Amino acid sequence: MVSPLFFRATSSIRWVGFLAIIATLLFAAMAIYTSPLEPSIPEIQLTFTASAFNAILAEWKPAGVHLFKVHFLIDYPFLVSYGALGYLISIKTRLFTGVAPLVRTLHAISLPVAAVADATENALHLFFLFKAGPVAQSLYFVAGTVVSIKWLLIVTFVGSAIYARYSKAAD
Repeated sequence: MVSPLFFRATSSIRWVGFLAIIATLLFAAMAIYTSPLEPSIPEIQLTFTASAFNAILAEWKPAGVHLFKVHFLIDYPFLVSYGALGYLISIKTRLFTGVAPLVRTLHAISLPVAAVADATENALHLFFLFKAGPVAQSLYFVAGTVVSIKWLLIVTFVGSAIYARYSKAAD
């Protein structure tokens, strides 16, 4: 007889695989769709002032700005998928076994928090794009700071995952 725990574990692994495929497809779609933009999306993400943000919009011209606006239709599902994927990888796989419970918890929340930061950045950028009047300079700084936190969390999670994977392979 097969244990019910087997089915839960199998189901969790299937969700990890499903979310990994969805996140990869969404990322690829977004990268292909926004590839004509020069400067690239990360460059506008890392602006901290209205003048820097608007300078990139000016370089993109109206067609590029339209691409940027539409890309959010892909970016929001992408951030949900990578946030959920990071949580499930941390909690439902063996990748981070052997680390302190607090560290495992921090790994589990890092990509969901990055996804919330990503959604906040997206909301601010959409606000900047569709504003009816002047925007407080501090909001551009907030957007740049939130993006920086997002990227720090993503890079830390990926680095930790690579380290955990290859340190286990060496054992």
